[in-house]
Amino acid sequence: MIKIAAIIALTLGGSFIYQEMQREETPIALQTITVPAGQRINITLADGTNVWLNARTTIQYPITFNSKERLVKLDGEAYFDVAKDKTKPFIVQTNKYNVEVLGTQFDVDSYSGTEIFETTLMEGSVRISSLTDDTESLTLTPHNKAYLHNGKLRVKPVDDYSPYRWREGLICFKKETFASIMKDFEKYYGINIYITNIQVQKYLYTGKFRQTDGVDYALRVLQKDIKFTYERDDDNHIIYIK
Repeated sequence: MIKIAAIIALTLGGSFIYQEMQREETPIALQTITVPAGQRINITLADGTNVWLNARTTIQYPITFNSKERLVKLDGEAYFDVAKDKTKPFIVQTNKYNVEVLGTQFDVDSYSGTEIFETTLMEGSVRISSLTDDTESLTLTPHNKAYLHNGKLRVKPVDDYSPYRWREGLICFKKETFASIMKDFEKYYGINIYITNIQVQKYLYTGKFRQTDGVDYALRVLQKDIKFTYERDDDNHIIYIK
């Protein structure tokens, strides 16, 4: 199913454009892939790097990398298993920061239109640098996460990797607010959720769902521990939490 989704994404969302790459004299063909809500796909780049793309993610990458660097552009969330090549650094460019590596495994979460930027390192090392402030950069070591707090990069240790099991089709959360969980549901199910019941915001919740079980199943499970009702407006793809 994932391979089929990839083919659909390439056919419907892919496009070829030509752009003058930095430090390169000849045009390089770029491929653009956009993943619809509720889907995820797995691709392999020209250098052998393996990339998982989460829902509502767009990636742009060259058909072949130039001789200086391996640059891809990301809007959304992706998990990278980068092929090692010490002569050509691998760079993930987001609208906020560049993430540069030689060979490693890491997750980048940076959707445009939000203030969120996170890079979680599983192994190897990465260097994160601001696109607008040359003085703002840091090197991340394994089992740590870099994230934005009040507009500045911060680092904290990671001891739970279950949130990154989205590659397996799982929606996992640990001590998350109800609003945060609903934001994940919006991303994975392609809907808008409006919360009018303020009581649901009092507590933190832990659990996991299979994406294929659907949003109604997930909400019914949450109702066993949380008092709320909900209504669906299927014509406008909206759920109201009451």
